[in-house]
Amino acid sequence: MDAAESLFSIRGYHGVSLRDIATQAGVQVALTHYHFGSKEDLFGAVIDRRADAHVAGMADALVQARQVAGDQATRRRAIIRAFITPIVDRSMRGGAGWKNYIRLMALVANMPQQEAFISPFRQHFDDVIAAYVEALRALHPEMDEGDVQWGFFFFQAMITHILAESGMLDRQSGGRFSSRDLDAMVERMVDFVGAGFTGLVRVA
Repeated sequence: MDAAESLFSIRGYHGVSLRDIATQAGVQVALTHYHFGSKEDLFGAVIDRRADAHVAGMADALVQARQVAGDQATRRRAIIRAFITPIVDRSMRGGAGWKNYIRLMALVANMPQQEAFISPFRQHFDDVIAAYVEALRALHPEMDEGDVQWGFFFFQAMITHILAESGMLDRQSGGRFSSRDLDAMVERMVDFVGAGFTGLVRVA
């Protein structure tokens, strides 16, 4: 499973064969077929393995964020930070396995909407994502629902791009800043996304 997670996170689903995974794991490909069946089934198992722990962390962070007192901006920042922080913590401090898993989540989020690939992800993550959207809707009753939904979609798109660690920031800045420094990203993204939601409030 570790070998599959690592390879999928680097090459994506289509860039990996069961033989590649078996070779990486040091086992016969027949053994991979025996335990997991198809590559699609193995991919689903990789998504499933860490999903419950990750979703629980995201849900707990939201519960804590909703208890934060203060004005609308303070509470909005808390919700945005709550969504980002568990992802960054696992990627930066969870070890190689969690880093691979978070990178794989970013790849899955950007894959074409083919049910075989998206279904395992949606099964685990749709409810917690919906809870974050609802928290922002409750905080911003003055906003059109479509603006909240689009705003959160833009937010997720930013995260998935950053988690891919493409090195774009490194090249853009001439090496002065690193796209791998996710800790440096958190507060900047909280400010940026918060301002984005404010900008979506339509003046009647």
